[in-house]
Amino acid sequence: MVILIAVPYLLNRSVVGAAPVRAGQVITLGTFRYQPALGWQVDRGASQADLVSVLVKGATTYRLTPLGRQSSAAGAFRAAARRYAATGRGRVGGDPAAVTTARGLTGVVAPITGHTAAGTLTVLVAGGQGLAVSLTARHTAPLTAAIADDVVTMLDSVEVVAS
Repeated sequence: MVILIAVPYLLNRSVVGAAPVRAGQVITLGTFRYQPALGWQVDRGASQADLVSVLVKGATTYRLTPLGRQSSAAGAFRAAARRYAATGRGRVGGDPAAVTTARGLTGVVAPITGHTAAGTLTVLVAGGQGLAVSLTARHTAPLTAAIADDVVTMLDSVEVVAS
């Protein structure tokens, strides 16, 4: 009986579960790549090669999604905000503020609010391609300074892959 329960559970965890970020690991999403911070887990069930990268740490989720061809950060932001609202996880509000990463990528950032979580939506545009980065944490476990530092480091590591 134990085998009938344990084997499917272990197989499911090995295929769908979360995998710890490895030192030096780099994740590529279309024309973008970034280096996830140690201590986070790659959510293999929600992540899809070249489509979305989802990292989790406790009650915090860091999701990167390529937006395809975009002519401006403002247009890309509006599209990403609509997509986020359509998920039902919350909505993006407030006026977006300009942001520039350590590698010189530019974009905008605005707060995300919801019934169970809060965070930010950042959109970067480079080389005519857009990237949406959402960071959310459940209200029961707000962001810590260490997580905020990890997020800044990961956002600053985003770069355009040479084609």
